[in-house]
Amino acid sequence: MQVKITHLTSAHSRYDTRIFLKMCLSLAKNENYQVSLVVADGKGNETKNGVSIVDIGAKSGGRISRMTTTVKKVFQKAKELNSDIYHLHDPELMPVGLKLKKLGNKVIFDIHENTDLQILEKEWIPFFLRKIISYMYRKYEDSACKKFDFLIVPQEAMYEKYKSLTRTSVIANFPNKISSNNTFQPNINKYNLLYSGSIGEARGIWNMLDLIKELQKIDSKYTLIIAGNIKESLLGEIKKHEGWKHTNYLGMLSKKEIYEVYKDNSMGLILFNNVGQYFMAYSLKLFEYMQNGMFVIMPDFGDWITFNERFQVGINVNTSNAKEVAKKIHELDLDLVEKVSKDNIKKVDEYFTWESQEKKLFTIYEEIINVDKI
Repeated sequence: MQVKITHLTSAHSRYDTRIFLKMCLSLAKNENYQVSLVVADGKGNETKNGVSIVDIGAKSGGRISRMTTTVKKVFQKAKELNSDIYHLHDPELMPVGLKLKKLGNKVIFDIHENTDLQILEKEWIPFFLRKIISYMYRKYEDSACKKFDFLIVPQEAMYEKYKSLTRTSVIANFPNKISSNNTFQPNINKYNLLYSGSIGEARGIWNMLDLIKELQKIDSKYTLIIAGNIKESLLGEIKKHEGWKHTNYLGMLSKKEIYEVYKDNSMGLILFNNVGQYFMAYSLKLFEYMQNGMFVIMPDFGDWITFNERFQVGINVNTSNAKEVAKKIHELDLDLVEKVSKDNIKKVDEYFTWESQEKKLFTIYEEIINVDKI
């Protein structure tokens, strides 16, 4: 008899990289598992690669509506599916998880980020309320997590934070293994600086624009390339910056498109500010840069320092000091850049692929399934 597994999300897209492309597709390969994914996007039900995607309808209204009406619909659909194990992917689904526990189900909470720290950076929350809301959230989260069967986190630093609450494991956001023959480009240069991913102030957009402005003073060959979504309100401000004149903005790209962009670049930027959870180094962006033969420019704080000391994937820089970063980049030896870039491909293949995390995911599920048999 198959074990029925349902992943639940009220916020993520149906083809989310971590939830669908990695976790759900990995679990669906096991013939003993029947895998479903509940989403809220209004695109309808479908079965894809062995995963039954169940749509509860598009989210409507603002954040409050998502955290009330949408969450209620997720719970109703979860009950209908009558699964053995439920895997939650959003903080607002913790109440759903607690209700499912009361019904006798097994519940995994996949904690994608340090939400209590991220609350401190949410601009839509009045500044004077952020600390108290963050504190209250953390207290509620701790209480809920103690009642769940398993916690999954993407960062080693988060493991230390949650391990005392209940059984906890790290499932990192590593990329899928790809052929290294399709990644490395021999024409190494340090003049094209690429950033891919979510774009915002905390993620260093102003740091990058300040950097390209300074690099232009040194050599006009330098260009900043950005791929990702920028809110219209922020984009209007960004375009006023002098560095925008030397920026090639590609917009939001598909997975296939961004990998083509990676192939044409050899310098990957991560210029996060030291706020919220950005001190943690296990970023999918980092590993994708490495996997595609890129030299990484990364922060000189938090886990970024210890990670680079161990694996030597690029250089650490003071992300808020554009002149200093520009000087370091311009003085980089191209032979060093080429060596590190080639080595990075090998390191990802050896240490940082999804296949290693998939094994851990199966182990977690087997532990939960077999706990009642002990």
